[in-house]
Amino acid sequence: MIRTSHVGSFPLSYSEDNIRRVLRDLKRIGLDVPTYPQLRSFIDIYLKPLESLGIVYSRRGIYFSSKKNFEKAPPEVVIEDAEKTIEIVRSEGLSFKWLRGPVTGAFTLSSRIYLSEDVSKGLQSTVLADKDIVKDFFTIFVGNMVNRLSSLGYNIVFVDEPALTFIVGRRILYGWTEEEIIEVLSKVSKSATTSEVGIHICGHLNPKILEIVSRVDKIKYLSLEFFATPSNIDLIDKSLLDKYDKIVSPGIVAASKPSVESVDEAYTTLLKVYERSGGRVDLVSGDCGFGGLRGSLGDEEKEYAISIDKLKTVVEAVRRLESRTRL
Repeated sequence: MIRTSHVGSFPLSYSEDNIRRVLRDLKRIGLDVPTYPQLRSFIDIYLKPLESLGIVYSRRGIYFSSKKNFEKAPPEVVIEDAEKTIEIVRSEGLSFKWLRGPVTGAFTLSSRIYLSEDVSKGLQSTVLADKDIVKDFFTIFVGNMVNRLSSLGYNIVFVDEPALTFIVGRRILYGWTEEEIIEVLSKVSKSATTSEVGIHICGHLNPKILEIVSRVDKIKYLSLEFFATPSNIDLIDKSLLDKYDKIVSPGIVAASKPSVESVDEAYTTLLKVYERSGGRVDLVSGDCGFGGLRGSLGDEEKEYAISIDKLKTVVEAVRRLESRTRL
């Protein structure tokens, strides 16, 4: 069985009623592994609690802090969106067999906090370039959230790390080494004591990123973008997947394009990934979350309807592939 899933976000305003609405719709279209609906920024969900504790502060939507604010032990915070989802699933008897809990990773959160109000140096001015804070604070902070989701009943946890594409290129930047990146990802993923673990990295990739994340023992699923970036298909290395026992979780519809792909288009992408990976495919989704659709049409209802229809396309494409492979 190849399962269908979703990366996390939707273009709806944040409310408990809208969380309930999304979950009902995901059940209706037959999505196998829904996430808790992220109706707020995948950065704000995790940094706003730190702001309320005085660890970071924000100006014009940009987060700032100082090194001394990270000297204490990381706090354990509640992810309200995830907690409410569990309550709704239980109270409405939605009976999903699997639940996916997305958590923004240590590298990505660190890349959004500046240690100086002079932001002209870009990422070099962020926590990302301070390995001690990433290792001693954010690795534990994210690990705590991963552990919490696992204990709540999210039997698959995904760490979202788009910032890895900023660090790993022809060379590794900001003083990091391959082994240190693997160490951080390993500590975070091992916090999911009762859950399977995946990693989501959107955008254009390179072979080095895939090699590094494949070497993280606990990570099983590699959620990657293929529809909007078809060149990523050529990077799939079946021998690497076999060696480290990894599964590709492909994105087969665009994340921010405000129109619905045909089943044929999605199926074509899925089939290419399936054949290239030697059938090592599961948890098929969109390229990324659908938060990028917000404001694209100036009508929240239309934007949300498109996001649900995109996931229906994913479901139908997977069913078509399953029918083919049973022949």
